[in-house]
Amino acid sequence: MSKRFVMAAMFLGSLTTSSAVFADDKKATTKEEGQAKVDAAKVDVCEKGKKFLAEQKAKGRCATEADDAAKITCTAATSKQVNDLMTKCTSAKPADAKTDKPADTKAAPADTAIPKCHAVETADATKSIAEAEDKLSTKCTRLLMDKVKEAKCADAANKGKKIEYTAQFDHMIGTGKLAKKMKDVKQSLTCPKK
Repeated sequence: MSKRFVMAAMFLGSLTTSSAVFADDKKATTKEEGQAKVDAAKVDVCEKGKKFLAEQKAKGRCATEADDAAKITCTAATSKQVNDLMTKCTSAKPADAKTDKPADTKAAPADTAIPKCHAVETADATKSIAEAEDKLSTKCTRLLMDKVKEAKCADAANKGKKIEYTAQFDHMIGTGKLAKKMKDVKQSLTCPKK
């Protein structure tokens, strides 16, 4: 019985050792497979990045980055280079848009049109008193006040009187879809007594 017991123990011991060896092989294979999957994913992202940059070049953006990416052969090691080029491209879009010639020609008319501000009678907004123009609404308001003073205070009957008017603006607050016209503001000034 003791011989059988010893034989059984030896048999079980050899099974345990061989199963441990197979388990180590499985771990090694799994680790290698895992790394292979990671590398394959990096290559896939790299290829997609090159495609993205080529599409951007076709749209007239990121030509330098697309050309640099086209020279790179996608591997796990080179995927970071393509990723860096994509980051550079996406972060440089506003700068590219500023140098884009069609955007400049569209922006030119808006830049040349200087917004105006208007002074109208508070009681009747259809009656204009004066108008001024400046890119800045604050400066336009000051210029408008001077013109209202010239127009209203020239009348001897208004000497020392408080003149009330409403300032209307062509100036916009915000940009793009959020842009809205400045609200009308009630203003007043006092004509000099002399």
